[in-house]
Amino acid sequence: MAEKKIINDLDVNYRLIGIAASLKEYKLCYHLNQFLTADFKKLNDLAFPSTERTRTIQFAVFKSGDEEDRNQFFVFVNKNLGEALLTEAGNFDYLIQIKGECGDEEVAGIVSGIKLFPDVIACTEISLRKIKNKERLIYFEEKASTKSVKKFK
Repeated sequence: MAEKKIINDLDVNYRLIGIAASLKEYKLCYHLNQFLTADFKKLNDLAFPSTERTRTIQFAVFKSGDEEDRNQFFVFVNKNLGEALLTEAGNFDYLIQIKGECGDEEVAGIVSGIKLFPDVIACTEISLRKIKNKERLIYFEEKASTKSVKKFK
């Protein structure tokens, strides 16, 4: 019998950095703002059912950059209530997703710069081949409607 495989065609045009740190997320984003000359803003949390299925686990998300920018940065909190957003990267507290034109040298520079932050224990690039559930890193922003509302008399 022929073997059947499911192929997942997710957009994986990004780089992923894992950070192990004892920093709170707002302090990490503050240091990233200074280092990258960025402006991280908090987005709505990602929510997933827990492994117990009795509650929903939420993971904070921060973003810097727009579609017009060369690079967009997303910071995901990877751990909450004993569960991980990406179990394959369970030893990291935070994940930085870099979308755009970020080369190997630029990623290496970002990793070495983050290692200099206070209270950062480890920082490294994560190979996307090791991540099985990449769909957990997909974030859709809710954009405000730009339609104008006309008043009728």
